[in-house]
Amino acid sequence: MAGGTPDGGPAARRARPAASDPPGRGLLERVAVVLVEPREPGNIGAAARAMANTGLSRLVLVRPPDFLVPEAYRMALAAKPILEGATVAEDLGAALAGFGFVAGTTRRPGAGRRGRVSPRHLAAEVPAVAAANDVAILFGREDSGLTNDELQYCQRLVTIPSSGGFGSLNLAQSVLVVAYEIFLVHHASGSDGPGAPARRAPTSALEGLYAQMEQVLLSIGYLDPANPAHMMRVFRRLLGRAGPDAREVQALRGIFRQVSWFVARPGVRPAPGSDGDPG
Repeated sequence: MAGGTPDGGPAARRARPAASDPPGRGLLERVAVVLVEPREPGNIGAAARAMANTGLSRLVLVRPPDFLVPEAYRMALAAKPILEGATVAEDLGAALAGFGFVAGTTRRPGAGRRGRVSPRHLAAEVPAVAAANDVAILFGREDSGLTNDELQYCQRLVTIPSSGGFGSLNLAQSVLVVAYEIFLVHHASGSDGPGAPARRAPTSALEGLYAQMEQVLLSIGYLDPANPAHMMRVFRRLLGRAGPDAREVQALRGIFRQVSWFVARPGVRPAPGSDGDPG
């Protein structure tokens, strides 16, 4: 997957998943930058440098090119440890499995991209969330960004305000803007967030809930079989705002298990429903 270092050293090591990281770490240690299918090694190196400038150190790369090459090292400069310590993943879902809070960056509007916030708004949320949860911030491909399917993992969508005449930033610039806002909040607070924070359910648990929810709602005629994702986006946004913990996710899954059991009983026929589109 990753190429060797200029001196023939090892390729990027695969770090432990976020779920196994010990509790009690500082705010900046809990925030990871996730680059999805970056195209240019130089951009990866520049993003690592932006992270080093703002105190971040956890870099996750999803299906990257060979990146431990001279171009990346030249752009990374002193951020070589971040570059070489990057976690490499072939699947975004697996890369996000242990994170309790996921934010995705997007410039394009759309029905599935409503409720976008600025990097400053996101940064104000991070200390409380990161006090007990690992936080992932997703950045998409240089030419096309993140897909709607990839943004479904996110509890927050982030758009960097820019000139209407030319709103496109390059990858490393985007990383720097978002990371700098988080660094400012951390620096101003002088602490790593409030005490007794709530630990959110990890992404893997939420994805299991969403899969079960979709299956059950299809079985009772609530979702449109031709486009179940339309209403599922509403539920994803709702639960993303709520931030349920693992016990609450299990409670919801128990409700859907009971619904499945009930509708499977002889003689029970779900009434024709509607997808309840709120418009």
